[in-house]
Amino acid sequence: MKTIICGSGDVGYSIADKLSKEKFEVTVVDEPSEKLNKISDNLDVKVVKGLPSLPSVLMNAGAKDCEILIAVTKSDETNMIACQIGHSLFEIPKKIARIRQQDYLRGEWQNLYTKNDLPIDAIISPEQEVANAFHRRIISPGTIDMVELSEKQLKLIGFKCDNNCHHIGLTVRELSAKFPDYLANILFIFRGDKKFIVNSSSKIEKDDLIYMVVETQNLKDVLREFGHKEVLAQKIVIIGGGNIGFSLAELIEKNDNGISTELIEMNKERAEFIASNLNNVTVTNGDGLDNQILDEVNIAEAGYCLAVTEDDEVNVLASLLAKRAGTNQCMALINNSSYTSLLSNIGIDITIDPKLITISKILEKVRGGGIMSDYSLGDGFGEVIEAMIKKQSPLCNKNLKELNLPKSIRIASILRDNKIIIPNSNTVFKENDDVVFFLVIQYINTLEKLLSSYSFMPNL
Repeated sequence: MKTIICGSGDVGYSIADKLSKEKFEVTVVDEPSEKLNKISDNLDVKVVKGLPSLPSVLMNAGAKDCEILIAVTKSDETNMIACQIGHSLFEIPKKIARIRQQDYLRGEWQNLYTKNDLPIDAIISPEQEVANAFHRRIISPGTIDMVELSEKQLKLIGFKCDNNCHHIGLTVRELSAKFPDYLANILFIFRGDKKFIVNSSSKIEKDDLIYMVVETQNLKDVLREFGHKEVLAQKIVIIGGGNIGFSLAELIEKNDNGISTELIEMNKERAEFIASNLNNVTVTNGDGLDNQILDEVNIAEAGYCLAVTEDDEVNVLASLLAKRAGTNQCMALINNSSYTSLLSNIGIDITIDPKLITISKILEKVRGGGIMSDYSLGDGFGEVIEAMIKKQSPLCNKNLKELNLPKSIRIASILRDNKIIIPNSNTVFKENDDVVFFLVIQYINTLEKLLSSYSFMPNL
């Protein structure tokens, strides 16, 4: 499938890398830069130098027979214009744009993004997606990761197996036999530097980071069985009032979980804006690295401190100060992925990389074969994919024994007739089944071919 990526930053690089490995025919377009040269030197893609919003540049990139345009430059306006030109001049079927400016995304302007006005098929707002990621973790205490799937009847969760877990040493088979009434399925484990898909004989060890799917109504019971009895935080402190901090505070306010929220923002004008636009959030104008300010917001009483400024170093230091002051858990926004593996060792409980979230959402829009959601895990180790089984799919009306799937593709669950099924080798896939898969990234092509006999067709 011919794809043009406008933008050679970290997100553009990662998407180009993933899609080229999946045999997409990728062209990256951007103005000359070291980042564009890096893509040319390291990836099996074509590179075109020039402003991505110029018709002649897109023409040189092959826009006439392009099937997907992904606009992820630093400029929202360039991304929007590239999509408009891709539609009006070249009739590109699918156009995806990253848009950061929240004013473009306000509800009253949504009619702008139509085929006859500004034809963007999918808009990705990194700030909103990151705020959602933080919020999911807040409302699922005991987890370090949580994603809702299958019409919210299923949750993908990640949690640490610590000293409070009473099942260390048991195999997956023994756990299943011990708790037959729980609809849950362990998919994979991170153990130190190792990442592996489990099988029935895999044993649970102390400090394992376990990822599983679990029926929503069983979530609290399953977490409790693994030693996690944490309760919803009563107080949260957000450090940083940018788009992410504001969106997160707004989410907490709208969900009305009874959480007391304090927000610290350095810029006085921005602090005043936030205070005037949120009703139940206490806003303090000050430095999140100032111990006096942290004392003023009673950081010691916070269940969570969320550091979401635009500066990784500030987020790390603010989290450490909050932890030292007595905050129960700290989450930090980290743009530099090379920091991530170090931070858990120095006391930061959860880190969130906005690039990975943005990439996951874009890939979700690119995938074919009836794929509805796509979530990357473990720094690119694998992906959790939710998809609908189509009548023409090779999976339809067959069971796992007949399919003989690679071990690197796991079937996590099936939603059928509004009920969750944890499949076994005799479970037969049916048309319109909502299925959650986990797979090692190298097998995405295999899965797409299984999901649709029209592999790689745009899912418009």
